[in-house]
Amino acid sequence: MGTEVRFREVQRFRRPWARATLLVQAILALAGVVRGRRSGRAALKRLVGLGAVALVLRSVRLYTEVRPDGVYVKFAPLHRTFRRIPLADIEDVQATGYSPLRYGGWGIRWRPRALAYTASNASGVRLERSSGGSVFVGSDRPDELLAAIQTATDREV
Repeated sequence: MGTEVRFREVQRFRRPWARATLLVQAILALAGVVRGRRSGRAALKRLVGLGAVALVLRSVRLYTEVRPDGVYVKFAPLHRTFRRIPLADIEDVQATGYSPLRYGGWGIRWRPRALAYTASNASGVRLERSSGGSVFVGSDRPDELLAAIQTATDREV
């Protein structure tokens, strides 16, 4: 197992609309108390829930590493350890754009024979696996990620 890291990137979940949605929900909860439509206790519960969601969104990180034996991805705090895509399983790799409509949003997105890890970007690298499936890894530096994977796979062959 290779420990030399040839590429490393850490991305944060940056979605301004998510923060705006949480802020609007907090304002609505407080407005309900002011108008007398909601009790203070119910508003407090809602605000605590919104705060918890905000903290989770703030703590989300996408870690990507290229090592001599594979591409490693970890979507913290959901993954406790890295998920490895062995270089031997990668048939083709290409830098490409990301469409949230194709996968259904950001984060860890799954659909038959396709998996996507995205945090904040509209670009990344798609890895075509020899099993026929694909994995999209979002990146703010897709060209560097692509070059690191290509260099690693060239040395393997």
